[in-house]
Amino acid sequence: MRCGGNRLACCAMLVVLMSAIITGCSGRTELNEISIVSASGIDWKDGKWIVSYQLVLPQAISSHGMGGGASGAAPINVFSTSGDSIRGAISKSSYEMSRRLYFSQNQIVVVSERAAKHGLTSLFDAYLRNPDSRETVNIFLTKHSARDILEHLIPLEEIPGAAIARMIVNEENNGSTLPNMTVYRALLELLGPTKSSGIPSLEISGTDPLDSTQKTAKTYSSSKIKLAELGLLQDDKMVGWLTRDQSYGVMWVRGQIKQSTVWFTCDDNHPGEKAVMKVHHMKTKRKAVKDGDNWKLDVRIKARGTLLEYPCEADLSKPASIAALERRAADKIALMANSGFKAVQEQKADIIGLGVAVRLQYPRQWDAIMKRWNEQIFPEAKIDTKVDVVIERTGMSTDSFRKMQKKAGGS
Repeated sequence: MRCGGNRLACCAMLVVLMSAIITGCSGRTELNEISIVSASGIDWKDGKWIVSYQLVLPQAISSHGMGGGASGAAPINVFSTSGDSIRGAISKSSYEMSRRLYFSQNQIVVVSERAAKHGLTSLFDAYLRNPDSRETVNIFLTKHSARDILEHLIPLEEIPGAAIARMIVNEENNGSTLPNMTVYRALLELLGPTKSSGIPSLEISGTDPLDSTQKTAKTYSSSKIKLAELGLLQDDKMVGWLTRDQSYGVMWVRGQIKQSTVWFTCDDNHPGEKAVMKVHHMKTKRKAVKDGDNWKLDVRIKARGTLLEYPCEADLSKPASIAALERRAADKIALMANSGFKAVQEQKADIIGLGVAVRLQYPRQWDAIMKRWNEQIFPEAKIDTKVDVVIERTGMSTDSFRKMQKKAGGS
C-alpha cells in the first residue's frame, strides 16, 4: 500500500483492518452457559435408548476441596433422557436443563449389557458423525445399568468419570489384565477383518452404593467401582464374557502386557508354595500357518522380569535353580495364553488376531473364507505357544526366609 502524503488516511485504514482481525469473540461460549459432561451412559429399556449424563458441579468442588465432606454437596449431578435414537435422546436434554451439554470433556462412556446385546450401531454412528463427540473417550460395558455406575462416587476423587479413566490406565500399565479401550480402538477392531473387539467392564461391589457424600465420611467404603470382566463384541452386538484370567491370557497372546505379576508353583512336591515374578518387559510374535484344512496360530512370547517372592527350598545361587524357575514361569504363561485362546474360540469372536494374520499372509485364501471365519473356521483353529522367560534379578537374598530359619536353627 502506498500512502503518499496522506499518512492519516493510511493509519486509519490500518487500524480498521487490524480491528477486524483481532476481534474474534462473536462465537464465544461462556462457562455459565454450558454443563460439562464428565461421563455418559447408554441403557436400553422398553424399546428406548436411555442416555445418562454425569455433570460436573464446579461450585461444589471448590466449596469442600479434595475428598468431599459429610456436609458438602456432591461434586456431580446425574440425569437421564430417553428417545428412539441416541442423538434424539440427547436433544431432549433441553427439556430439563438451562445449559447446553458440553461433551468435549467427556472421559468415559458406559454401556449396559442389555444395550450392548441390542446393538451399538447407533452409538458408533453418533461418534463418527458428530464433531463434539471425541473418539478418544474410554468405553466400558457393565452388567448393571449404566446410570448406576455414573451415580457412584469414588473415595479420594472428585470426578468419578475422570477417576475411572485413570483406573483403566493404571491397570494397563501395572496389571495388564484388561485392555484400555477407547471408542476409536473399538471402531478400528469392529471395522477390521474379523469384526470383533473386547471391551472391559465395570461392576459395583457391595450392597450399599456410594451415591452421597455422607457415605464418604466413613473410614471404609460400603461399595466400590471395580474393573470386572472382558465383554466380547461381534459386528455391533455383545456375544459373551471372558473372566479376568481368560482376558489375561488373551493379553499375552496379543502382546499387550506392559507390566504384570505372574505367580507359579516352585515344584510339584509343594503345590501350595508360589513364587512371584514381576514382568517388566515382554514381546509377542504371531504367525498364521496353514495346517491341512485348518489354521494354526504360532505364538512366540519372550518375557523378562524380577523375582519378588520365593518361599521355596532351591538355592538361587545355582544357575540350575534359576533355569527351573524360568521353565515353570514359562509353562504358566503358556497355559494362560492357551486358555484365553480357547475361551475366545468358544464365543466365536476372534479378538486374538489370527484372522488379521491370515489376511496379511494369505490374502487370496482370506477372500474365500472371510464370511465363514468366525462361525466355522476360527472355532476349529489351533494354537502353538512357546514361551521364553528370563529372570534377570532375584533380589538381595539367594535363600528363602524359611531356609534361612533352618540354617539359623541348625547353627
